[in-house]
Amino acid sequence: MVSKMKLVSLGLCAAAAAGCSDQGSVAGGDAPTGSVNVAQGGAQDISQFRAIVKAGQVPALDTLDPVGFFAEHAIDLPDADCGKDVCIHPFLAVAPRFNGGNWTMAFVAMNTAVDPSTLERPPVHLAIAVESSSFAGIDEDALDAGMARLLAGLRPEDRVSVIRYGERAERRAFLAAPDSAELTDLILDERLAGGTGDLVGLYEGIAAAERAFEDGDAAGFEGARRVLLLTSGHATSGITDPDHILGLGEALVENGTAFGVIGVGERFLVKIPSALGSMGAGTYAYALNTRDLGGLLSEEGKTTLFPLATDFSLEVLPSAGYRVGRIYGTKRATANATGTSLEMPALFIGQRDGATDVGGSRRGGGGGLFVELLADASLAGDIGPNEAAFQVKADWSSAKDGAAQEVGATLLNALPPGQNPDSMWWNISDGGSGKPYMMLNMYLALRGALDFYQAGDCQRSLGVIDMMKPSVGAWLGEYQDTDIQDDNNLMLMLRQNIEKACRESQSSTVPIPPGDFDGGCGWL
Repeated sequence: MVSKMKLVSLGLCAAAAAGCSDQGSVAGGDAPTGSVNVAQGGAQDISQFRAIVKAGQVPALDTLDPVGFFAEHAIDLPDADCGKDVCIHPFLAVAPRFNGGNWTMAFVAMNTAVDPSTLERPPVHLAIAVESSSFAGIDEDALDAGMARLLAGLRPEDRVSVIRYGERAERRAFLAAPDSAELTDLILDERLAGGTGDLVGLYEGIAAAERAFEDGDAAGFEGARRVLLLTSGHATSGITDPDHILGLGEALVENGTAFGVIGVGERFLVKIPSALGSMGAGTYAYALNTRDLGGLLSEEGKTTLFPLATDFSLEVLPSAGYRVGRIYGTKRATANATGTSLEMPALFIGQRDGATDVGGSRRGGGGGLFVELLADASLAGDIGPNEAAFQVKADWSSAKDGAAQEVGATLLNALPPGQNPDSMWWNISDGGSGKPYMMLNMYLALRGALDFYQAGDCQRSLGVIDMMKPSVGAWLGEYQDTDIQDDNNLMLMLRQNIEKACRESQSSTVPIPPGDFDGGCGWL
């Protein structure tokens, strides 16, 4: 473990392909060592998914959060030497589809040269909003212990407000010092999470946190503002529209407020917490159990967040001969006729003092925006090799001085549009190991298996995994990588669970490889 961990709540990456299962060796250099990468805001792991698989069950598809999955992986990137607050690194990979077609994937990742350890930490006003309902089911002892550890991680000049929300929102502490008797008594004497009702005013809870920054002496507080929301994801009272709830959160973030989310409860609903977590303004995690909740709260107290950029926008624009297909790795990206765009209200960089692991998750800091490029092979004669495949542009306002910044790059395809490499392995623009592409492949294999299983097709669900096994085996034979090895172990465990469930339902378990499945040869 290291004593300090850089955290960046941004978002990026665009896609890449992999190679086929009968490949004997993998082209590339040394195995990746795992440098710190800029990862988008949102889930930092898939701990809930892993726990369900470990328990011998088949998870629901919505527990496989793509942002969280990619965030578990460490990815090496070139130095952030672009001279801006954020640097962009585009990659490209080409591989055959299983139906003989072409799979061309762009991968865009980001990093920063800004070192949070060199930034002066301002005082922080932290507003903690705790859900009190039957949905949350928060263990009071675990909450008290976690809150105590969180407060212990703050500094004397920091201030804390506490909101309890359920049927209504109530402010239980206001602008209190971390070591104050007010907070000590609150933890010892009050049941913040003891609610048993089914009415949850989630919007009102966030609004109460916002008011805590504006009322009385808080309006003149000189320092940073931060919200920590404990939520079951249910919104059953007051304003319940998810877009309105997200809009309130985005308004806070656009004004420079950091926003972290901890999901709680066995009946946790992922939609709204995930959207709030994807704003790029803090971490998002689900507390698996009482121990995990305590660890997450403790880490929040040790984490300092600094705004890096506001009004961040990124575009991936396909060049002549290409158009945008599928998008992976982010929940905020959209596509249209001209390309893909990703907009974030703000980007924060942070520093965490203490252990790097929370609740057993790996949190490698990887991830990004994956964009499939659909190539028009009929233009190969006109465009040829070593021509532009896509352009990436990003712009934002620096949080440091408000100045406009922008970066851009164009990436070439060594092959004509639509042409596959001579071998069955992928063609990678940087000549590296292709870990980001294998990372994507593992996600797609897991997702594909669950897609087929939930559709009642046990044979193709098992077949997807069986198609993937030789490919990942070949890659791991060339590169020793803990992240991909753990993914492979997870995939094989999921296969066992699917096969068991299918046998119990008397469904056929004879694998059928879905050769027409819309994926690249490299990941199946």
